[in-house]
Amino acid sequence: MEVPRANGAAAGDEGGRSGQARAEYTKEPLLDLAACIAELLKAPTLSAMAAAAQALPAPTATREEAKALYERLAGCIAANDRRDAVASTLALLRLDGSTWLARMRKDGLLRASRYGYDGGCLKKIVAAALELSATSPLPSEQVQYLQSVQALLALAGPARQIHRSIVDRLKARRGAALKTLLALVNSSFSINWLGSEQADESQPLRWSATELASAFSRLYMISRDGPGIGARTWTWTDDHAASAHEGVYSSLLVDALRLNELIDAEVLLDGLPYKAQATPAGVLVSAIDPEFERSVRLGYIQADQQLLIRAASSERHLGGEQPKLPSFQDALSAFFQAGLLEFVSLRTEPVERFVITLPSLAPLIEILNVDGPFLEEFPLLQGALIDTFQPPGSTDLRVSGQLSIMDLLKAQRLFNLIDTMFRKKLETVDDPVKRRVLGLRSTVMVAPRADLLRMLQVVMSPEKAQELISLLSLPTTNSAAGANVYIDLQYRPFVHSLDPKGDYIAIPPAIVAKSNLARSIMHASGIKGVTAAADDPMQVAVATALRQAGFLVRESFDFNISGRRETDIFCYRDGVLFVIECKNAYHPCSPHELRNSYDLVLKAEEQLDLRALWLAEPGNQARLFKALGWDATAPARVRTCVVTANRAFSGYRCGAHPVRQAHELINLLVRGYVGRGPGEPPRRFWRAEAFEVDDLLDYLDGKSVLQTQHAAMAPARRGIALKDRRLEFAQFVMNLEDMARLLEESFDAAQDPQAPQDGTEAPASATAAP
Repeated sequence: MEVPRANGAAAGDEGGRSGQARAEYTKEPLLDLAACIAELLKAPTLSAMAAAAQALPAPTATREEAKALYERLAGCIAANDRRDAVASTLALLRLDGSTWLARMRKDGLLRASRYGYDGGCLKKIVAAALELSATSPLPSEQVQYLQSVQALLALAGPARQIHRSIVDRLKARRGAALKTLLALVNSSFSINWLGSEQADESQPLRWSATELASAFSRLYMISRDGPGIGARTWTWTDDHAASAHEGVYSSLLVDALRLNELIDAEVLLDGLPYKAQATPAGVLVSAIDPEFERSVRLGYIQADQQLLIRAASSERHLGGEQPKLPSFQDALSAFFQAGLLEFVSLRTEPVERFVITLPSLAPLIEILNVDGPFLEEFPLLQGALIDTFQPPGSTDLRVSGQLSIMDLLKAQRLFNLIDTMFRKKLETVDDPVKRRVLGLRSTVMVAPRADLLRMLQVVMSPEKAQELISLLSLPTTNSAAGANVYIDLQYRPFVHSLDPKGDYIAIPPAIVAKSNLARSIMHASGIKGVTAAADDPMQVAVATALRQAGFLVRESFDFNISGRRETDIFCYRDGVLFVIECKNAYHPCSPHELRNSYDLVLKAEEQLDLRALWLAEPGNQARLFKALGWDATAPARVRTCVVTANRAFSGYRCGAHPVRQAHELINLLVRGYVGRGPGEPPRRFWRAEAFEVDDLLDYLDGKSVLQTQHAAMAPARRGIALKDRRLEFAQFVMNLEDMARLLEESFDAAQDPQAPQDGTEAPASATAAP
């Protein structure tokens, strides 16, 4: 391996300077990176190489030379060049161990999944790094990270076997596998499959439609990087998958889920405060601080709870408790009775399959273009408005440059219609095997882009249709061999074919109809990123609630504090100054997205550390109050808080700063009760009938309703087998009976509770769902 020559430390390179200073003090000869590696490669074994690294003086290098060596390291690992990989790693760790190990962790360099699950070279690297850490100390958290990677690498062997088996099965069915798998996943969305805990983990029935979509995404990436995705990938399906005893495609989906779980574990170790430990059965992944996992899991429990509440709200509409919304399926029933299935025809060439011709019936087109939600769409619309802190009932929420939430609902109606037409036509086929065969062959539509564009123009303008296709499309460049791009089917459900004869798109209609397109489009368009902090609806909603609760409030205040200018929110009441940083991230649907949210919280911690230190000086407080124009007396008590749009980390303390969720904070400020579902009185958690500052202080200290929620959570484990080993995750679950009991014991019933009217939602206990 070529290594860069160095002529000494560069100015500004701390690792180089420190190595040079030590060498001068001890009269040791200076070593550049090349000489250091050359000395290490003289060792007869890898273990001897680690011992040699301990004896050598720290090398010197310019920043560019160290970066060049680091960038070569991944190639050494991929080539299984163990000696050069270990020598390069040891040289970087001797140069500046903490910095370069942090870089390896951030980049995911030590993940077996990056190298086809071949963990052999990585095991040698980690073992050598741990041996070196005995004499070249690393921070304890980095040593724990290396130990965790070492533990998780024990699953690389079983994962490699699973991965090779997947590749072999996909190769054997290259012409039909992906379309068959996509049709199977589409069918799970068509029936709204939520998964069954009673089913065995080796069966697809155990897993939800969303989890199966993630499995397909993994199989698509494996196909891209292995057998390849051909021009005729979306032409054929495999009729054998229609057999009641079929096992190949079911096992492909479940094996992909196994790999997804391992990759999730890798992401948790690399990007979040988690650790891995060897167990007799395999590996256990857990949070370093159990309270971190408790806060994460509480956030997911609350998010799931709100989905159930929104669904229950739809049922109340249906039951007549509120003005009744029309049902889209009921609206379609009259058209089916009038012969709508005649527009689904049976074609025999090149294979027997059903084909839909969308009818240009004016009454049907009118239903598709209704400017308001149908009953089935209400939870999605309500959820999108709540998640973006918009007023209830709004239908003009912008999700991209041209598209509104109503445009997405209309597009989804179109694909819901197509899915329903396929499903009802298939129900007319008596033979169950033939029905399943026709379902596989028919339900993933493959259409020229121009046809898809014309189809969408039934419900939107050509410009909007173009933008929708662009934002939901998986481009051919992402499907080409060597494309190092992560794929998520629910974010990009329009899959472009690689057929050079035309621009064809594979469309799974049920997935398009029933995925959260509002989130997908907002993520793809980056619309949040172009919103100024002062216009952030989450920050505005929090500030409004603070004013309603009697605080002096200033948002996005530009004032120099230790070189930092803008602070999201200052607020003051009753001798307490609160400093709030707002972080508006999407609710995380994966460990990767959880990592992004956590990075924002860490950034907020840094920002609040500076402000809290500066405000500890009463004179600084007085200057701030004067600049704000407030009649407030210094010194005031200073409290900080990170407020997040999503529910992850609510209840956690990042350093000295509590992390709280915006909707829950707003509820504390303006309502002060927790809901318990239909027929049960809410429970008030304010100290008195009106809000007091002590209520907010209790909440930030983890008391009040947070304490009750955490007390109702108990440790649990979930896991999945990888061959003869088992990967488990330590989590928390909420005991519903305990939660109901604790609420009744801790809080009085609320008198005349105020219903949310501002686009927020009150938190509900886990007992609130029907």
